[in-house]
Amino acid sequence: MQLAKQYIPNDYEPDIYALWETSDSFAPTGEGKPYSIVMPPPNANGNLHIGHALDMNLKDILIRYHRLKGDDAVFIPGADHAGFETWVVYEKELAKQGKSRFDFSREQLYSQVWNFVQEKRGNMELQLRALGTSASWKHLTFTLDDKVIQTVYDTFRQMWEDDLIYRGERIVNYCTVHQTSFADIEVEHKTEKGTLWKIAYPTLDKIGEIVVATTRPETMLGDVAVAVHPDDERYKKLIGTRILLPIIDREIPIIADEYVDMSYGTGAVKITPAHDPNDFEMAERHGLPIKSIISHDGKLINVPPQFLGLDPQEARRRILAALEAMELRRGESDIEHAVGHCYKCGTVIEPMVKEQWFIKMQPLAKPAIEALEKREITFHPASKRKELIAYLEQLKDWNISRQIPWGIPIPAFVNETDSNDWIFDTRVTEKRIVVNGTTYIREEDTFDTWFSSGQWPYIVTDYLNGGELAKYFPTSLMETGMDIMRAWVSRMIMLSLYRTGKLPFKDVYLHGMVNDEHNQKMSKSKGNVINPMELVSEFGSDATRMGIIAGRAPAQHQAFNRGAVIAARNFCNKLWNIARFVEAQIGDDHVIVPLQPQTPADHWIIRQLNDAANNVAVRLEQYRFSEAAETVYHAIWDDVADWYIESSKTAINRPLLSWVLATSLRITHPFAPFVTETIWQTLNYTDGILMRDSWPTPEQYDEIEAEQFERIKELVSEGRWVITELPGNKKYRLLYGNDSLVKENADTIKHLMRLASIEHTDQPRGLRLAAANREVWLDIDDETLYQHQTELEMRLAEARKRLEGLEARINNPSYAEKAPAHLVEETRQHITDQQALIQRLITELEVIKCN
Repeated sequence: MQLAKQYIPNDYEPDIYALWETSDSFAPTGEGKPYSIVMPPPNANGNLHIGHALDMNLKDILIRYHRLKGDDAVFIPGADHAGFETWVVYEKELAKQGKSRFDFSREQLYSQVWNFVQEKRGNMELQLRALGTSASWKHLTFTLDDKVIQTVYDTFRQMWEDDLIYRGERIVNYCTVHQTSFADIEVEHKTEKGTLWKIAYPTLDKIGEIVVATTRPETMLGDVAVAVHPDDERYKKLIGTRILLPIIDREIPIIADEYVDMSYGTGAVKITPAHDPNDFEMAERHGLPIKSIISHDGKLINVPPQFLGLDPQEARRRILAALEAMELRRGESDIEHAVGHCYKCGTVIEPMVKEQWFIKMQPLAKPAIEALEKREITFHPASKRKELIAYLEQLKDWNISRQIPWGIPIPAFVNETDSNDWIFDTRVTEKRIVVNGTTYIREEDTFDTWFSSGQWPYIVTDYLNGGELAKYFPTSLMETGMDIMRAWVSRMIMLSLYRTGKLPFKDVYLHGMVNDEHNQKMSKSKGNVINPMELVSEFGSDATRMGIIAGRAPAQHQAFNRGAVIAARNFCNKLWNIARFVEAQIGDDHVIVPLQPQTPADHWIIRQLNDAANNVAVRLEQYRFSEAAETVYHAIWDDVADWYIESSKTAINRPLLSWVLATSLRITHPFAPFVTETIWQTLNYTDGILMRDSWPTPEQYDEIEAEQFERIKELVSEGRWVITELPGNKKYRLLYGNDSLVKENADTIKHLMRLASIEHTDQPRGLRLAAANREVWLDIDDETLYQHQTELEMRLAEARKRLEGLEARINNPSYAEKAPAHLVEETRQHITDQQALIQRLITELEVIKCN
């Protein structure tokens, strides 16, 4: 079967993926060293974005490499019910119908969302297939599968019994739009401009006052105290006295607490424990009451009638007006401060006191810290290990309650007559249960999704139950975005140590964010989101895979480079054309025989591909993905296509050509699986499926012969460059003296340099190719030589002028900061190229002057 003249990815990719899947090539073999990676489960009802493409690609490269290496490799897939994210999407669907969550029971809503997700879930999996993700689909785990729920319940029960779970009324991060709480780590903090207001709180006799500074005057109606630092000389005499809360005229105390920053504002702060986490902790230390004044829908409650039902912003306006009328405002100033927002809708998070389920984190964090300090997990980049330790050391208790119906219900019931009597029970489909004659009412909250996904590695491998994939736990690598290192990686480490006594993975590789071509974060609101499926459609999956990893370093946010995708597409076409040439040379009756290199080029290409295979393997073992891909690119484009294929045209070695192509396909496969498998399946001398073949093993060659070809390359490169600089467009004659290299390889040199002929001479003449340090000359007359020198001098002047302009551009701060990242990088490359050209021209002119 012959390869088509042109490689059109969309003509082959669907069939190739079907071949892999129907042949069960993604499943583990049970032979070799176990190697496993689990998929961070994408949102089941969502579409993939460019970050998913990078994420899945990095993992798939490793899985395909380890399969070829002979390891028992498995990529375990998953799909996420994405509790809050999915609920936000479904709430919009309800709104379109003129309904809300309150029109249905929890069971009805759960059923509706389940159907909604199942209808859309297949799209995500199809997109993963289009990207070439070689996941073992028969082992896919959905985060609401029975085994997930059962494991989550077992973990919750064990924590309950170990006194790590408690239900308490504590301050939580609350989104009043979606009406659910969040863990601290889920709050998106943004630096915003704000105002610091100074408000006078009168003494009981209304003769004196203490001035507090606050950014939230609307919460003062819930104040229970004013705090100062115990060492603040300004207020020492006031500590322990009482003052009047303005507007309400309620007596509140002045307390001393070391938390207060004497240098901030006036050094006196209002304490509103129901709506500020730091105030809440202060209130606990001093035994102060909690007064909630903002409801779950973001309206003021438990306040005077004129403020009742207002949203916080309107309440702020009216309270400031009232204070102005009472002559209690003492000025204001502009500030910048961090404000928490809902990461989904952007609403300002409202801290409020709510009864929730919490996990005590420090008992879980301690063994995780010990393991990290012992370097039992290797991080890439290494600096993230210390960062994670620092995070775990200050970790607060985790709020795992979510007020949404979509997710895993918390298996807890409360005594209908005793709100302090809670029991663990998994009969969550029943609203009421009776235990020993007592009726208990079901908890309506669901688990934070991170609680289930934090147990992902041992759930998907079914390690606790000794399932089919149990031997793949601990997994080999956790590759994920650095933005969820704290939210996910830390929790997997803690929960795995708690449930299994083992770390969940051996290595952690953290990739950065894929930004747009101006290195700006992608967002739908900006309209700069790049759809990976559009790239696959236009350039093919392989080009998308190779282009997206080009130039990438771990944990760095980097711009998307469309040019790299185009270069990768060209690479795939180059590999295709190499295969077409080899196929035409070896014919249909080719059989594999032992290699017998015959020419210096034969020995050289064996050495080059041996080194490439070894270097790619080393770089992938070290997670240097971009460098590994670059090695493949240059080995195929430069060594195979530009040099060996061309040199082989003067001395065809069919067995070696077939080996060169097969080796090229093997080392390229992890990066460009579709085009390599397509070629492999078309060749008549290859067996089976490439992705299940083997990584190349070194072949024998002669180093002296290989170095001989290096010298030929040096001579040819010099000759090609000089000929392109000569005036006119003709073939030249090469003269040589006492030079065995040229004599023994005349046909190859003539072909590669595109010469009219090669002749021996006893009388040197023309232009010597001195850079190659050989006794060889291009047969050029004096007039041509003079004209050549003149043009070189002109080119040197032009190159220096271009370099001056490029250096001025790159040294311009405005350009370096504002231009798209890929253009800045191109400018730097142009500078390097011009510097090399200038040096080359100078050298060539010196050669001419020495003639």
